[in-house]
Amino acid sequence: MLCSFYKILSVIFLLSLLPALTGCQLLHIDDKSHHDESKSVDYSQYYLSLIELNEAQIADKIHQHQLASLANSESIKQDKTNSVETIEWQLKSVLFFALPHSSVHNPFTAKSKLNQLSLFALNKNNLRQSDVAFFSMLKTQLNQQILQLNELSQEKKVQQLIKQAYQFQQQQLEMLQQQINQLRKIEHNINEHGQ
Repeated sequence: MLCSFYKILSVIFLLSLLPALTGCQLLHIDDKSHHDESKSVDYSQYYLSLIELNEAQIADKIHQHQLASLANSESIKQDKTNSVETIEWQLKSVLFFALPHSSVHNPFTAKSKLNQLSLFALNKNNLRQSDVAFFSMLKTQLNQQILQLNELSQEKKVQQLIKQAYQFQQQQLEMLQQQINQLRKIEHNINEHGQ
C-alpha cells in the first residue's frame, strides 16, 4: 500500500511538471518566432527611407545592393526554393526599380521582378501581411504606370505621324507655291510678248 502511494505521488508529481515543461518549450518557440519576425525587413518602411534619400545616396544603396548580388549571385541563381535571403534581395530590387527618382527607375523591370515572385512564395517566407499588401498595391500602381506609359508612347507616335503629315503638306504647299510663281512668270511673259 505504501508502494502504491509513492507511485501515485510520483505520477501526480510528473503530471504537475508536465505543464511547466511544456510551457517553457512554448515560451521558447514563441521567443524564437518573435526574434525571426524582428529580423525580417519592413519593406514599406524601407521604401519610405529610400524616398528620403538624395540621388547620390540612392546610387550608393544601389551599388551596395549590386555588390550583395555579386557576392551571392550563385546562391541567388541556384536558389529554386526562394529562401528568405533571395526573396529579400529580389524585393529590394523591385523597390529600387520602382523608385521614381532612382537612376535605375524602370517600372517594366520592377513589375517583371514582382511577377516572378508569387504571393504564395511571399507568404511562405514569413513576410508580414502589411508587406504583402504593400507589394500588392505596388504591383497595381506599376500596372497603372505601365498603362500610362504605353498611352503616352501611343500619343507620341500619333504626334509623330501628325508632324510627318504636316511636313508633307508643307512640302506640297511649297511645291504648289513654286508652280504658281512659275505660271505667273509665264503669264507675265506671254502678256509682255503679246502686247
